[in-house]
Amino acid sequence: MAAGSRPELPSGRAARAVKAIGFSKVLVQKKYWPIHILFVAAVSIIGVGYLGLETYKGAPPIADFVTPEGKTVFTVEDINRGKEVFHLRALMSYGSFWGDGAERGPDFTAEALHHTAVSMTAYYEAAKTAEGELTQADRDAIAARVKRELRQNGWDEDSGRITITDAQAQAYTELVTHYTRVFTDPEYPEALHPTNYISDPDDIRTLTAYFYWGGWVAAAQRPGEDYSYTHNWPYDPAVGNSPTQATILWSILSILALFLGIGAVLYVYGQLRNIGDPFEAGTTPALTTADLESGAAHVRPTQRLVYKFFAFAMIVFLVQVLAGVLSANDFVRSDRLLGLDIAQILPITVVRSWHVILQIFWFFICWIGYTIFFLADLSKVPRGQRALINLLFWLGILVGAGVLFGIYLGPKGYLNEQLAYWLGSQGWEFMELGRLWQIMMLGAFVLWIVIIYRSVRPWLNRSNIWSVPSWLLYGSSIMVAFLFFGLLVRPQTNFAISDFWRWMVVHMWVEATFEVFTTVVVGYMLVQMGVIRRAMAERVIFLAVMLFLLTALVGISHNFYWIAKPTPIIALGSVFSTLQVLPLLLLTLDAWRTRLELKRADAFAVEGRQVVVMDGVWLFILAVNFWNIFGAGVFGSMINLPIVNYYEHGTWLTGNHAHAAMFGVKGNVAIAGMLFCCQHLFRRSAWNAGLIRVVFWSLQIGLVMMMVLALFPLGMHQVLVVLEEGLWKARTQEVVTGTFWSRLIYLRSIGGTVFLVGGVLPLVWFVLSRWRKMVPEVDDDTGEWDVYDTEVDRDSRVWSDFDD
Repeated sequence: MAAGSRPELPSGRAARAVKAIGFSKVLVQKKYWPIHILFVAAVSIIGVGYLGLETYKGAPPIADFVTPEGKTVFTVEDINRGKEVFHLRALMSYGSFWGDGAERGPDFTAEALHHTAVSMTAYYEAAKTAEGELTQADRDAIAARVKRELRQNGWDEDSGRITITDAQAQAYTELVTHYTRVFTDPEYPEALHPTNYISDPDDIRTLTAYFYWGGWVAAAQRPGEDYSYTHNWPYDPAVGNSPTQATILWSILSILALFLGIGAVLYVYGQLRNIGDPFEAGTTPALTTADLESGAAHVRPTQRLVYKFFAFAMIVFLVQVLAGVLSANDFVRSDRLLGLDIAQILPITVVRSWHVILQIFWFFICWIGYTIFFLADLSKVPRGQRALINLLFWLGILVGAGVLFGIYLGPKGYLNEQLAYWLGSQGWEFMELGRLWQIMMLGAFVLWIVIIYRSVRPWLNRSNIWSVPSWLLYGSSIMVAFLFFGLLVRPQTNFAISDFWRWMVVHMWVEATFEVFTTVVVGYMLVQMGVIRRAMAERVIFLAVMLFLLTALVGISHNFYWIAKPTPIIALGSVFSTLQVLPLLLLTLDAWRTRLELKRADAFAVEGRQVVVMDGVWLFILAVNFWNIFGAGVFGSMINLPIVNYYEHGTWLTGNHAHAAMFGVKGNVAIAGMLFCCQHLFRRSAWNAGLIRVVFWSLQIGLVMMMVLALFPLGMHQVLVVLEEGLWKARTQEVVTGTFWSRLIYLRSIGGTVFLVGGVLPLVWFVLSRWRKMVPEVDDDTGEWDVYDTEVDRDSRVWSDFDD
């Protein structure tokens, strides 16, 4: 029997338990699982389909803007051209559009809308001053008029034009002057550094048209409604934008749904405890594997191949973190103390793009590496598998190089626009890679799924269809499938529609398919290390995956609150995104018992009952649970309520949540899986448990320090500014490069130093320096999962009361 396998429930106890758990037996009996899948699929397909339908139906118009006399202010072609410039020059990695994007620069839509209101006010005040002295009553009347005109929707579907007032037209002219100075005048308070990043006057004019259109959408009333296309977002008293009734109502109802959901989860959990304790203490080794305990100084065919995946991932990890250092430096420009100007060579649009996309890239490389490692334990290596794995690796190298150099050459303007789109950067946050590299990446992922399928095919039968090995294929396939929605993001498509498909990739990565994959991989390692029983793992994985998919797929709509979608989007987003806490709640219920596993393993080691304790791997798995709860759960829920998100959207509180959820969960599980494999790949004398502990605590403490010292307080500071004056103010250079901001950015560097020096550098050195200290590869057909067939027979008898 494999290491860590424990006796299952006696059949008599199982019989009594199945009667005691009442309704909850429907959740654990496999004969009901197809019904669960159909229910989740129906809710998800109908929900996401409805979101897509409303996205297309409710998208704001893109049309020629004209004055009351019919004079053209700017055209559809100008708006579409401006959108191209926005993406090709990677301005979404500097500022944001409707709150989506980076927070270094302004939210261009909030800024354009506020400047429009200020210009209109000055226009009417100048006209009134020409008639005589301007009184307070005149100012009040002008303020009311500006708000009224901004909220008027001059869209005429028959003529295909949008009519705006002369004051609004004048505001556009002045906005062109503003953005001309932003991109060309280094002395301008809101200047982008480096100067002349965009210098072509026509590009600046069309870019301004695009931003102006975004601001118009944020203020003009949706036809038949009393709120704007963006539900009156962003908050700006000067333009009359304030939360709608629906925003407040659905915030209250989502809290009610959360409490009802928590009650249901706790009730079901209480019933399921009658099945037995998944962490029931046993007498067999824990936090180790049969291979390590047997002293086997070899690995199976194809397993040594994964080392180069891990080495490549660690190099990318280092580059990604260094790019993050340069991104943070752009706020304080500390390089000037040394007489340097890094931004001239590496502008924020480039380094921030690297920092965002390379983190996902090294996650994936690690995930690919350890799934390939796992496969050799599941079945005999298929013929030609080695060649496919090597091909996959070189595809990864090619895509990585394309991303690294393309993101530099495209936004810097070294490629013509056609090449910049295909080989440079598409300019969408989290999807910065050029179109050609995106297609090649998708091809590489399809190849990965083929490799997995060829190994787990023997498990795809009636008796093993829900086995943990089978879930490796299901979880990986689900994750890859959603990546293909990125192909629907087109250059000239309405931003409200393109951003829908972008979130179908990004949200489904982070809050749905990543969680599914993480659950499967952690479940696999826990079974391998003897922490939970195989039969229990199958049930835990299935229930967690169903709950993640049920809440997260429709929960995507919380990303659409203010992206020009109708009111029902707020309703769905608030309720389903709030319920996303429920699967994370399950992680906390046995958190203490999980932690005790390390003490049990250490005690066995001291007693001489086991040889190896995979404490480093275990620490990173515990970190995944911790950050899932606090980073994804607490910090995510804190900003997902519509009324909170209304004021928070586009501030650093989003980045606070993103750092905790991305590295905290996805990064830690990537490292956990990598170390699991490396402990089998490296000779025992080459393993350095003390160094791994230092790396672990440095990474976690460094991340906490960055959040506590900068990300969270700066986000709260911005929210206060939003409440006082509006989002436009919170994103000005006065705020994000001010004294308070700069001091906290310097404090953040303390946590960053701990993260880099104590965590990243030693980890990279540890992995790269062991390439000559690996165990040999031996053709061994036996594996830990060979005993699974015999355990299936035993499980079918033990769990017959549940499954029959």
